[in-house]
Amino acid sequence: MKNHRFKTQRRNSRLPAAPFATCRTLSPGSACVVHRDSVLWPPCMSMLGALALTLLTGHAAHAQTAAAALPPVVVSASGYPQALSSALPSVSVITRGQIRESGAQNLTTLLEQVADVQVTSNGGPGQSGNVFVRGFGGTDVLVLLDGVPINAQDTTGTSYLNNFTSDQIQRIEIIRGNVSAIYGSGAIGGVVLITTRKGGKTPQASISVTAGSRNTATVSANASGEVGKTQLQAGISRYTTQGISSINPAQQSNVNPNANGYRNTTINGSIVQELSPGQSLGLRAFRSEGRASYDSYGSFASPTDTNLSSTTQSLYQLFSDNRLATNWTSHLSLSQQATANTVDNFSANPYSINYRTRTQQLLWRNVVQLDRSWTATAGLELQRQSIASLTGSIGATRRHANAVFAGLNGVFSGNQIQLNLRHDSIEGYSGQNTGYLGYGRELGGGFKAIASYSTAFNAAPLGYLYAPYYGNPALRPEKARSAEAGLQWSQGPSVLRATLFQTQATNQWIYDDNTGMFQNIASSRTRGLELTGRGAWDGWAYDANLTLQQPVNTSLPGDPTLQRRARSLANVSVNHAIGSVLYGAAVHYSGPRWDSDANGHPVTLGSYTTVDLTASGPITPQWSWNARVQNLFDKKYQTAYGYNREPFGMFLGLTWRPLGS
Repeated sequence: MKNHRFKTQRRNSRLPAAPFATCRTLSPGSACVVHRDSVLWPPCMSMLGALALTLLTGHAAHAQTAAAALPPVVVSASGYPQALSSALPSVSVITRGQIRESGAQNLTTLLEQVADVQVTSNGGPGQSGNVFVRGFGGTDVLVLLDGVPINAQDTTGTSYLNNFTSDQIQRIEIIRGNVSAIYGSGAIGGVVLITTRKGGKTPQASISVTAGSRNTATVSANASGEVGKTQLQAGISRYTTQGISSINPAQQSNVNPNANGYRNTTINGSIVQELSPGQSLGLRAFRSEGRASYDSYGSFASPTDTNLSSTTQSLYQLFSDNRLATNWTSHLSLSQQATANTVDNFSANPYSINYRTRTQQLLWRNVVQLDRSWTATAGLELQRQSIASLTGSIGATRRHANAVFAGLNGVFSGNQIQLNLRHDSIEGYSGQNTGYLGYGRELGGGFKAIASYSTAFNAAPLGYLYAPYYGNPALRPEKARSAEAGLQWSQGPSVLRATLFQTQATNQWIYDDNTGMFQNIASSRTRGLELTGRGAWDGWAYDANLTLQQPVNTSLPGDPTLQRRARSLANVSVNHAIGSVLYGAAVHYSGPRWDSDANGHPVTLGSYTTVDLTASGPITPQWSWNARVQNLFDKKYQTAYGYNREPFGMFLGLTWRPLGS
């Protein structure tokens, strides 16, 4: 009876209590799968490949505008700021300017344009979903909010990125590949680092209003500046949409055909006091509250069901940034991040599920400039993780997770070395050691050869260990090892890179039908080629990428492709100013994937291409406008079987900034 209850509930897309809901099921019982030699190559892929090859070989033309712009800067690859062209790990960055120009209202929309990042959704805005990086998703992609892990300790282990809107985000950095030696547990597929809006010395203020299709509306206000030696920032945004009908009635029976709406309120604020030159103390707060309706399906559902889910994510952080010596900077922070997810199902078999998870973190990170060529990093991280449920389905559970880490990065005679070592001690597990070794060699003419090897692990979320019926306290950590080799060309703002990669993961967790519990019985491997390029050329800014990968389940005969993972992904974004108006276009392509229907039978999700258009410009010195066309050709596609995605939509926004902002 217990197992029957779980299997009945796990078919519901909103339940955070099952591997199916997190898109991490490796489907050991499926007979019809996509094998390694069955990649479908649509005609457009040859064109995209030619474009990527042009980006990697036609560097001379791009040099015309390189001197007029600064190269992008990233922090995630090493723990301190460095030019994107100097980063050895594969990194992408989305700046505040890019967020504003894109007109994207949700974080997942921004991530879809990043190389080898695949977003799935069980419907429209605010619906449950997953983010895959190099074929790994769910618990295997670590997400940090202002340096604090936000992967929930519930039975999904995910970060609920579908609950993030874009107005209060300053920048996003995405590391593709295994960097557990830098960030710890969960960084097998990659890391997504989200930075919230910050204050500055220059007074700035804005009020923005956006409205468009499906009764979508966004209102946001932000202000920042400095009073004496105190920097202040505050922001609030409200997003509402009528949404779309999440489930396709032609594919799922007994579903409510009404639109599934979503609303989100996000507030963000910070105060930073300069105590003396090089010494500052700050306080930061962030809170996002989202609420969505969703449809259930199956034998207990009915066309009149109206089910609700809510997700609240918060972060409170006290931090100190100090220059301890001319070559030594220190960052110390004390944080608490909490995620609460509630599901209220009002079908013929009603139920309510509530999980509240919390991570309390003490982080001390140091950066020491040893000389002009070498930089060392070191620090410690102390975490206290906990989970509780108000509905009584799991008792309060907590554990400590502590770590020490160190790194060394430098150049000599045209060679670049990055070494990171980390030791994690997580309560209930033996100590875990991870390492990253990266090497770069300057070849001349802006070219650099890059290679790396790294190891990773992932400790099971508390919900996987202790949830009733299917939790397994004996779960071992997942393990992984990765290797990369690449060729990069850079000049000014242009960085073009080709990367071959492979990650092998073992002891992966899946729900085992035979035992009715999570077990370490899966293994997978992803290998492939990434081509990325960003920069400027003759007044055009571009960002393009192409991924060809083989994410396979090595625990099954024949190495079948992993569920919902595409073997080919591509994106092209360009923008160009004509007069005072900035025009932009973004093309996103995903190859075919396989999924399971409501009865567990394998089905194929077809390939798709979507096109978005943007435009923005000034009206007066204080007023500006922006416009966005979503899914220009009204492409009908699905990223999870039976769940609709957004059709054609138009959105128009106005922004007011006081003079001097």
